Amino acid sequence: MKKIMIQFHATLEELVEYINSTSSDLGLVVTVMVLRPFGLRETDGELSVEALNIDGDVRIIFTVQKPSMDASSPNNFYDLNPGTIGLHIGLLTEQGLKESALVFMSDDKEKAVIANKVASRLKKLTKAGATAVNPVNGAEANARTHRYTSGAEALYNEGIKILPVAGSSFFKLTG
Repeated sequence: MKKIMIQFHATLEELVEYINSTSSDLGLVVTVMVLRPFGLRETDGELSVEALNIDGDVRIIFTVQKPSMDASSPNNFYDLNPGTIGLHIGLLTEQGLKESALVFMSDDKEKAVIANKVASRLKKLTKAGATAVNPVNGAEANARTHRYTSGAEALYNEGIKILPVAGSSFFKLTG
């Protein structure tokens, strides 16, 4: 079973550029999934920042072929379309920049090859190295595999908090 999980921070503009170039260069189909309320939208051509600046949890789904869109929930979508590559979009809010994640899990060797290419492209755009900070007691933990883009680093240097998906901690970028 091949598993990929890359947690990182990037601006929405950087994510859109990454999605468009990756899908174009690797010939992947892009589907936009909104979790609440659940909805799916096929993309025709390139995505825009406006198309992803949605209030709520947004995922980009990369597939080799056009996916089955007959799903009634995220889990149902993944059951109908095994071996998808998911990109969880972390947005900039008043609280700070939320974490994004690239995820993949499958036994399909051909899909794993594609997922490795998608992950490799992301790693080339990002640096590794952060420190997780507990805001209550100030405790710090090394998050050396956590990644971020130059745009996220610029926001951090401007004083924007770099936030995880959940919880009250935050990241210091140290790469």
